[in-house]
Amino acid sequence: MSTFRHSESERPPLRLRMKPWQWAIIGVEALMLFGVLGGAAWLLLINGPAAQQAAQIATPMPAGPTSTPSHTLTPFAWPTSLPSPTPAPVNTRVVSREALNQATIGKIEQQVIALRALRPRTEVPVEFLTRSEMLDYAKRQYAADTKVIQELALYRALGLIQPGAQVDPESRINMIASNIAGFYDPENKRLQVISDWENLGADEKMTLAHEYTHALQDQQFDLTRYQGHIQTTDAYLAMMSVPEGDATVVMSLYLYGNTTAGDWDYMAYRAAFADRSVITATGVSTRTGQIAYFPYIQGAQFVAALWLDGKGWTEVNHAYADPPKSTSQVLHPSRYLTSHATPVPLPLPDLGPVLGKDWSPTIKLDTLGEFITSVHLDEFLRDPQSAQRAAEGWAGDSFALWQASGDRPAFAWQIAWDTPRDTGEFLDAYSDLLRRRTGESRTVERQDADLHWYSGNAGSGLIRRANDRTLVLWGPDKATVEKLLAAFN
Repeated sequence: MSTFRHSESERPPLRLRMKPWQWAIIGVEALMLFGVLGGAAWLLLINGPAAQQAAQIATPMPAGPTSTPSHTLTPFAWPTSLPSPTPAPVNTRVVSREALNQATIGKIEQQVIALRALRPRTEVPVEFLTRSEMLDYAKRQYAADTKVIQELALYRALGLIQPGAQVDPESRINMIASNIAGFYDPENKRLQVISDWENLGADEKMTLAHEYTHALQDQQFDLTRYQGHIQTTDAYLAMMSVPEGDATVVMSLYLYGNTTAGDWDYMAYRAAFADRSVITATGVSTRTGQIAYFPYIQGAQFVAALWLDGKGWTEVNHAYADPPKSTSQVLHPSRYLTSHATPVPLPLPDLGPVLGKDWSPTIKLDTLGEFITSVHLDEFLRDPQSAQRAAEGWAGDSFALWQASGDRPAFAWQIAWDTPRDTGEFLDAYSDLLRRRTGESRTVERQDADLHWYSGNAGSGLIRRANDRTLVLWGPDKATVEKLLAAFN
């Protein structure tokens, strides 16, 4: 069992000399390359244990854990090897793009090695795929997936997807393929860059720097084994914040040191018009995008905090052996650096006996965590700061999701809080959420100091407080919530 070392020594700040406006442009550019802006993030899939054996890290969408006790919410999982045979290139070239860009690739790799202070153990093959080849690749992989219903059910239960929302599968595939910039596959140890251009441009160089960082991580820390320890949705976002945050910091450092005035103008232009390029799906909240890019954005801030804590990259390297256990630790690095607390385990009763034979489990046991809790709150409160405050005292949670015909969810969620004050803040915020979610024509089923219960056209929801814990129940009607409550009484 690994132990955590908290460093007390001082170290000069990380040399990030970029101006705020340059960081802003890099952030937008990175999100555009990662393909997780706006409605694209609803493409998160829940992968069962069998599908998760092909886990890997990829950009923009890293794969899920290799085994879980139930289901975890994970982005689109690329397989561990390219299709065989490899798709034939669209253009016939006398000189391959790999050979044409060999010198540039080598230069970028050397710069990344110096920036990240990790020595490679072996060479990493770099291959190019055209957008058309990427589309064919995505279609083959997507066709084998059967977990979309589970992903949609969870987001519907959280109110992040409206009832009855329909999205054309072919459009989804096209959106995935069009947003992929590149990925590293730790199974076959190859790096893929997606581009139709002959020469590496600023975007492709940026992608290569990010993905080559993953290759160095894999050679030093074994990314496949690292992901094999992931157990829950919250742990997935937390643990993936280490390799993705690491690669994002290195990518940003590389970009700053290798960007001309013309490149900055180009990226500023893209950033200014980013919202126009976002593909949204009717009925799908754009807040789901925050979940998809959590490991990149919050992960980069977390990695920077470790670097500045005193031992630089040594502290970051240690995080691969002793990673954060929750998004709470990523959002608040001091909790990782000091207490390193393990989330409180909360068992749930079997809901099958109270719900009856018409219901089946979609997710029997999983953890949402502080971050998804705040996103869920913000979807209805429309106040990110209030949502974050209400979720900050999170100490652990467990949820279960069952489903009947017509996409009707039965959702049970227990949360542990650090203090009674945290419990009260969440009770107040979630009561507001339930009032907004059930609508103006709602019926107040019960409202006292410790239990608030409302029903409306959208469904029926309850929150109950007991000491340092809260219970949230949601169903299509009052009768369903009554059955759920019986399981906890």
